[in-house]
Amino acid sequence: MARRTGSRRRIGVLIAVLAAVLIAALGAPARFPDLFGLALPFEAILPWLGAPIALLLIAALARRAWLGILVSLAAVVVWSFVFVPRIMPLNPPSASEVDATVTVLSQNLQGAAGDPATTTQAVLDRAPDLLALQEIDGESRDALDAALLEAYPYAERASTVGLWSTYPILESEPLDLGLGWKRALRAVVATPGGDTTVYVVHAASARLQGHEQRDQMLTQLTEQIQADGSPRIIALGDFNAGTDDRSFVPLTDLLVEPRQTAGGFGFSWPAAFPFVRLDHVLERGFDARSMETIPLGGSDHLAVTAELVPTQ
Repeated sequence: MARRTGSRRRIGVLIAVLAAVLIAALGAPARFPDLFGLALPFEAILPWLGAPIALLLIAALARRAWLGILVSLAAVVVWSFVFVPRIMPLNPPSASEVDATVTVLSQNLQGAAGDPATTTQAVLDRAPDLLALQEIDGESRDALDAALLEAYPYAERASTVGLWSTYPILESEPLDLGLGWKRALRAVVATPGGDTTVYVVHAASARLQGHEQRDQMLTQLTEQIQADGSPRIIALGDFNAGTDDRSFVPLTDLLVEPRQTAGGFGFSWPAAFPFVRLDHVLERGFDARSMETIPLGGSDHLAVTAELVPTQ
């Protein structure tokens, strides 16, 4: 009996220690050092830590390890505090409050490996007011322009990213953001309710071997938006960063990412089994009526689409 009690106590301590580590990871992920680039996948999978927390709680209950049960329950509370507010369904403004809306859609086409023609037709079927595309390869560029011209008479491009609009684009400029070549842009669009500044972004790739260029682009984008006095801003595209990525979080201190219409995390990559949200729609000066992550065409990214109502 004493041996069984001692074994239960040791298991309880082990479970409690593991649960405490998960609590620390959830409570202050940015404090974990970026050793060997591991902060990148670590921050990408933060929402998925609910699974090991549940397993620890089940194990503690099965062994009646009370210390493990208590600390695992604390981990459940912390996970819920961090993530439940994000995954609640969107509470849109009522129709009576809506005077004008702006619908937006962003899609990474995956270059020549994707299916730009199918994506273009799907876009035309959905008919967003603003369309942002990334990874536009040279072979599909002219075909995209021809297919979209009638529905989108206003368009701007910076290298492999582009913005198509049903509303006049009053001004635009390509953005380097420290990458060394321009694959982001800033445009001012005459949207209902007042002019809107739109940023279309395709951040540099982020890998374990290195993500300095992506970090630099996100830092410079944050600085530019911080200095941007526009009352209405929409930033959308492939940021190559999950919602909890330490290089992306400063952007969400300036702009809001609406919750999903149906709830959930809205993971967008890879399309076959999404486990991280790399594609985002961020805004300032709007309320969201809808926000969805949807399959569109043959890309390895899902598309993100939103319907926004200007508030100022």
